[in-house]
Formats: sequence, structure tokens, C-alpha cells
Amino acid sequence: MMVITMNVLRDAISKQALPPVFAPMLATLASGLPAPEREWAFEYKWDGIRALVRWDGRAVQFLTRNLNDVTRRYPELHGIGKALGRRAAILDAEIIALDEEERPSFAALQKRMHVGDARAIARLVGEVPVSLVVFDLLHQGGQALCDWPWAERRERLEKLGLAGASWLVSPAHVGKGKQLLAAARKQKLEGVMAKRVDSPYLPGARSRDWLKIKIVSEEEFVIGGWVPEGGTRTDRIGSILLGQYDERGLLRFAGGVGTGFGDADHQRLTRLLKGLHRPGGSPFADPVPRRGGALFVVPELVAQIEYRRRPAGIVQQGAFKGLRTDKGAREVTREEAQ
Repeated sequence: MMVITMNVLRDAISKQALPPVFAPMLATLASGLPAPEREWAFEYKWDGIRALVRWDGRAVQFLTRNLNDVTRRYPELHGIGKALGRRAAILDAEIIALDEEERPSFAALQKRMHVGDARAIARLVGEVPVSLVVFDLLHQGGQALCDWPWAERRERLEKLGLAGASWLVSPAHVGKGKQLLAAARKQKLEGVMAKRVDSPYLPGARSRDWLKIKIVSEEEFVIGGWVPEGGTRTDRIGSILLGQYDERGLLRFAGGVGTGFGDADHQRLTRLLKGLHRPGGSPFADPVPRRGGALFVVPELVAQIEYRRRPAGIVQQGAFKGLRTDKGAREVTREEAQ
């Protein structure tokens, strides 16, 4: 698939109903709410995977952040195409699954993310249903909307009336950051998003016009090794060794995580990590503290990790949430709050 610049995107608009594929806009991590709040819209931060929805008037397509096509994995979402009507459109959204307490859960979504077998997908639609939370409209009826201010895109999105069994428009509240953050804490959600109301949409760019304010810290890390349970049980994971790339392309050691694994995680991770065994030793640029029985791997797998503290760059009180397939290992760098 082709990733394009804004100029190519604009040129393409006049030639076809939908522009070529482009990457979504990304948010910047912030340490607190922006001010003045009246200049910002606030939404909940959904604990799922990003999805660009492309509807050409006949068929719908779902693309992840790294432009993988995952359309067939989520058949219960396909009906949103008909809900959009005859006009071609591109939406920015999040695919989520709920846990037992009806909260968005990346761990629950794991049961759907990596399944490709048609029969298994059909079964999981009933067991682990997903929903699509839509938060932006980027293109409609041959007209590009990326240059429009967020407030105008939002107004046009709301007029679409997208409310179905498996999709909804993410609630947005202008000037109510403190209230929404308090509500997110009460509901034990991941955090909130803040979007400047006059901001354009910048495909593929990480911008300070969109901010993410987290209640519980979560980041992606590359798995560079693992320690078997008890140091010897190579069928069970005791902990995984984590890293993130720096600006020089070096994988910097970020600690280890030994909780959050279910039985399915043990089976899948053990199989994948054994297949990535790295006989040449550690892939990390830093010395790794002595860990008995550590096995190093080719750094390809990306894990979502929840943690409470990170002094000197080392994760503490962390837990494994799942593997990500929507981001390449080389894209995983440390997020610094600004």
C-alpha cells in the first residue's frame, strides 16, 4: 500500500472518489490538560486499535495504523458501509472490545486481533463482539476534509447519524476537560484525548494539536528476550525483557514484566519467542541485569504494557496487556510527556 503526502492527497482528490491510502494522524503525550480548555474538545481515550474506515459506496475496508487490512476479521462492523449511504467516505475510528465490567479492554480485544480462520472469526463474533468508535470524518463524496477545522469536521460527522448495533460516534465535549478526566478516573478508563477545535487533520503526523492525557500509563515495547518460569520451564514465561529504540536506532533496555499473562498468552508467546531465538546474544544496546536463564530473541514482537512508574527509563509495576500487530518494532520509541 502507498503512503502519501498531503500534496499528493490533494491532487488525487480531483481524480477519484477516494484518495490513495494514507496513515492516520497521531497524538502527543501530555502531562496534563491543555489550557484554555474552551479551545479544546475532549473525548475518552479508547483502549483498542486504530482503524481507518474506507467506504467507496459498494465495499468497506478497515486499515490499521500501519495500513494492514483487517476487514475480514471484524464482520460485525461491515454494516457501517450501508449506514454511510451512497457517498464514499473515510472515517477515523477505534475498534474496541469490552471486558466483564463493560469497559474497553485491549486484553479482551486480543482474542480477536490475531485470528484469521473464517470459522474461528464467526464463532468469536458471538463470544467477543467488537464495536467501532468513530471520532473523525476525513473524506466524503469526493471532498477532502482534512484541511477543515476539527469543529467543522465534527459537525459534518454528527450529521451522518452513525448509531448502530456495533458502531457509534465518540462523545466529544468542548471546554470540559476536567469533568471528563474525572469521569474517566471514576470509570477506570485509560485517559482522555484533547483536540484543538480549530486544528486540521494531518495524515501520518504526530501533532500537538491532538494530546493524550493518561490516567494509567501504557506504552508499546519491543520484546528482546524472555525468562522461562522458574528459570527452567521453557513452556511457561516467567517474564519478558523489554526495550524501545532511541534516535540512533539502538534498542535501549527498559526492564522486564512478569505479570498479566493468561494461559493463551503463555502458549502463543512461547511459540513465537522460540521461533525468534537469537543465538548471538542480547539485542539490547545496554547491559541487561543478570537474569538467570534469560533467552534472547530477534526483536520483532511489539507488546502493549501497562505500568505505574518508570524511573530512569525502567518499567516498574508493569503488566502485559497483549501483542500489537498494528505497529512495527522499529517504530517503537519512548513517549515523553510534553
